[in-house]
Amino acid sequence: MSTLVILILSAIQVTLLVALVLLGIIARRQFEYANLRSDGGWGVPITDEVDMVAADAQAAAAAAERALEEADQAQHQAVHAAAARDMAERRYRLALKQAHAAGEPYRLVQRAALNAYRSRQLSVEELNRIWQHAQVMVEPAPSPASVPPLAWELRVREARRRHEQAEAEAARVQEEARLKTVTATVLAEKARAAESQLTAALHSANTGLVGLLRASWADVVTD
Repeated sequence: MSTLVILILSAIQVTLLVALVLLGIIARRQFEYANLRSDGGWGVPITDEVDMVAADAQAAAAAAERALEEADQAQHQAVHAAAARDMAERRYRLALKQAHAAGEPYRLVQRAALNAYRSRQLSVEELNRIWQHAQVMVEPAPSPASVPPLAWELRVREARRRHEQAEAEAARVQEEARLKTVTATVLAEKARAAESQLTAALHSANTGLVGLLRASWADVVTD
């Protein structure tokens, strides 16, 4: 997981934590205002507008939290997919190396026969027979399937197929993780904006409450 992704996810977590704390403060103040109304008869509850803003902020925080969890899970899947891709690549390279080593003795026979022909130790017919025999042992043939070079060829093909599949899967999962991280970042920004609106609404409600309380105290003193 890259450092940038970790920083983005950490910032999102901090934003969600602040939003949850702010919602807790709202709940406490609602309780306090309810007590004022029941005890003195002149307390003022939080307005419907603040309740609506608080509900929007809570919904935005919940959506951002879900997106964060999905992005975090997608990042873990991307890490595992990349590891599987690397493992498949190593196995493919190993199969290639082993297949090359398995066919090397036959290629040595061909080179030795060619050198013998050039030094006039073999005839053309003898050289052709040796080359044909070595070629059959090195190159894959349709049958029989028990010929060792053919078995190595099948292993190489299977290893290459798995490597290509793992590579495609890793690319798909990494792109999905990137998109989910972007989504989580956008929703975190929306949660922060909703949090700011809620803070402003609370400030406005508190200011109005103080004015009403002062007016109520003035009426009591006048009476």
